[in-house]
Amino acid sequence: MRFSRWLYRSKWWLISAAIVVAAFVYGVRANMDGASTAAEMEYTVERRDIVREETVTGSLEAKSQIDVKAKVGGILKEVPVKEGDTVARGMVLARIDEVDLRKALKLSQARYNLALARHEKQKKGGTREQVSSLEADVKNREVELELARENLNRIQTLYDKGYSSDQELEDAKGRLARAVAAHDDIKQRLEFARTSASPEDLAIAEAELKQSKLQLDLAHEDLQNAIIRSEVDGKVLAVELDPGDTVVASVDGREGNVIMIVGDTTAILVECEIGEDLIGVLSEGMDVEFELSFIKDRKVPGNITRISHFGRPNQNGVVMFPMEMELAEDIGEPRLGSTARGKITVDSAEDVLSLPVVAISSRGEEKIAKKVAGNGTTEEVVVETGISDGRFVEIESGLEEGDTVIGDFSEPESGPSGGRGGGPMGPH
Repeated sequence: MRFSRWLYRSKWWLISAAIVVAAFVYGVRANMDGASTAAEMEYTVERRDIVREETVTGSLEAKSQIDVKAKVGGILKEVPVKEGDTVARGMVLARIDEVDLRKALKLSQARYNLALARHEKQKKGGTREQVSSLEADVKNREVELELARENLNRIQTLYDKGYSSDQELEDAKGRLARAVAAHDDIKQRLEFARTSASPEDLAIAEAELKQSKLQLDLAHEDLQNAIIRSEVDGKVLAVELDPGDTVVASVDGREGNVIMIVGDTTAILVECEIGEDLIGVLSEGMDVEFELSFIKDRKVPGNITRISHFGRPNQNGVVMFPMEMELAEDIGEPRLGSTARGKITVDSAEDVLSLPVVAISSRGEEKIAKKVAGNGTTEEVVVETGISDGRFVEIESGLEEGDTVIGDFSEPESGPSGGRGGGPMGPH
């Protein structure tokens, strides 16, 4: 009795709930029917031009880049160019301080002169007059040597008591050193003058002369290398060191440090990498149309100049091959390192039968189209496809112009892939 009374009171609420459920079920079915209808669309086989293009992205580089290094070390004295300057072959790019290099040259010259004199002496010996003169010179040098020693002792004593300066002490030491060197030199010359040269002595003198000449030539070369000149025509791409910095020479297997980078900008390259899927598609000499990040008003033509024969796997394990392209027009001031997007036409077909790629499905190795028959039914036909631009695909056989087909999305796993020319929509 209570249940009947509750049911009577609640009948309008139950009726309302039933209506809502019915409406929901109807809506779901209607949406499913609509989705099924939308999944099947009719397409007509039509003639059109199809162009297959590939896009690559790389960065702008100079035709060649040279790391400017010094062949002699020292302190960087001057850098008369700055980044962006145009330079010509032979132009001065930097200068190393020459003070120490000139001292080294003078020392090498003195050593050469001494070796030359020794060699001449060994060849012809000394006369009686020369020996007498040298003996007198030795006595004079001995007197000067003794005076220099006495002077140093005197200055040292005063210095220890605080009556002499550091400079006076250093001068006294220098005077003694010069006196010792002069005394030793004149004694050697006297010895050479008193004795006749043996073949062995003469051979030694000749070797010493050659060695001193080589050292002298190297000292001259080092002084010349203190001025660093450009080896190419181009632009200064970067300046790495400033005046006052220490320059490490690039010699004897040492890398040395880079003073600046100069690039040959007579040609601008685009460096990129391509995957294995494009190795058989792209080839050297193909035209490229570039979009440059800093040029908004025009496309820049170019071409592929080199595709490497050696690939390396990237961090994802995909084997990539370096590719080089070259711009064919002047772009003014290049922004090296900036991004360049290149579009390459790899194949084209004019006025060919075509369908959208979504109208073709795959069954194993076959390409299938659902053709609409005259009575409204459909039949599956095997078609041969040609090139594709990603949206449309060429129909080589199996359908005629004007035929209608239905694109069926109900089995996406058997549909065409969206790959770049190597999938089911590629040449067959």
